[in-house]
Amino acid sequence: MKLKNINPIVAIFIISIFLEAMDAFSFYSIPITWIGIALIIGLYIFNYFFGYDYEFDELPSLRVWLFYIFSITVIRALSFEAILPEYATTTFSQYISLRLLKLLGFIATIWAIHFISEYVNKEKIIEYLVYVGIVVSLLSLYSYFSYFLELPDFTRSRSGSGGWTQPIRRACSILRNYGTFREPSFLAVWSAPIIPLIFHLAKRNRYWYFVSIIPILSIVLTRSLTGIISLILAFLLALIISMIKNKSINFHLLIPIVMIIIFSVLGNSISYKFPALDPSMCPPESPDKCNCSIYEDELDEAKNSENITKSIYNRLTLITSGGVGAFENISFLREYISSENIKIFGDGLGASNIKYSEKFIEISKLEKNGKITFRNPGQIVSFNNLYANIYLSSGLIGLLWFFSIILNILKKLLNRFTDLNLYLFCNIFVILLMYLFQAEELSLSFAISIGLITLKEKNEQK
Repeated sequence: MKLKNINPIVAIFIISIFLEAMDAFSFYSIPITWIGIALIIGLYIFNYFFGYDYEFDELPSLRVWLFYIFSITVIRALSFEAILPEYATTTFSQYISLRLLKLLGFIATIWAIHFISEYVNKEKIIEYLVYVGIVVSLLSLYSYFSYFLELPDFTRSRSGSGGWTQPIRRACSILRNYGTFREPSFLAVWSAPIIPLIFHLAKRNRYWYFVSIIPILSIVLTRSLTGIISLILAFLLALIISMIKNKSINFHLLIPIVMIIIFSVLGNSISYKFPALDPSMCPPESPDKCNCSIYEDELDEAKNSENITKSIYNRLTLITSGGVGAFENISFLREYISSENIKIFGDGLGASNIKYSEKFIEISKLEKNGKITFRNPGQIVSFNNLYANIYLSSGLIGLLWFFSIILNILKKLLNRFTDLNLYLFCNIFVILLMYLFQAEELSLSFAISIGLITLKEKNEQK
């Protein structure tokens, strides 16, 4: 990739995607990821006011749906009693505005994919996106191995999901790969959709098979069950669909599955465990937190296993035997939703999180040794589930509308099941599956996927 040959508009887009991956950092208290989103929105505004003659006429239903959610959020916010939990880090208006900004960033990213396709073809866009993914993965591996090599890790300046800088090193904890993100799962959710794009490029040049090792190892070291299983299931489903359509086995789709499983095993040899702290160093936790042999249940034991393979696949076995409800977050959501009346229009983005946070304190409280403890008290709680967020924020109307849009997008892929569309199917399926257990907002990765899928045929032939 020759940087001097990159169009300035394309360069701005690439930089914005890279900045979105700098999730753990802030610039003068402004999260860098928001600067990336602002760049994409700024690119759209610049185009609108300064005469670039480009009309974005794709996905009218998606744009109307986003406007519907935008309107519901504004209307509900105007009448909402803006009482935030104790440890909220923004005002109510700022919190709602950031949710709306993310919506604008989402549609602007889809537009940007179409816009830059006027300068470079779809294959080149994919290649640029892959390069960004490789750089982010390399940074994450540096962060991980810095503990082995006694090098300085990144100084993460943005608060974590708990309202403070994420404590990577805990008493008796297993090192998980945080990379440039606030949580390991965030890194996996961001990186996993890049994997299918790399294997698409590998069909033309085997060099990319070796390059794929970098993000695969990065994801394995996050120990993210969601990220790894989503990838395996996506490629398996694509393999089955390909067999049905072509009446033959596409062995290229088996390669990533085998590589992910192999590196899940090989990762054991480079798994790092922090040395146990002396009980006197444990406060404010109780001394038993320094004893790594004490676990609440089998799932907790598997999660904290030094063996990466056991940590990932034993958890899968335990969760599978216990049903989807074995995911604590799913159980909490199910209990909350079942206790509420059916929402037709929803409570709006952000406001729905605040309402859930109030109930979450009671739902998640735990009695241990005669004492009641609470999970995330005084904080705004994330749904960690996009579909729950859409339902609670925009109601049953918004959720069913969203599903119809997704079905239409998937139909586009299945009707034109070219070699590239096979991998784009894996790309979007990974994202949609991870939305069940991790993210709760429309991500730029999802917007990129939709943008690539909906590019017109003429752009593929440039």
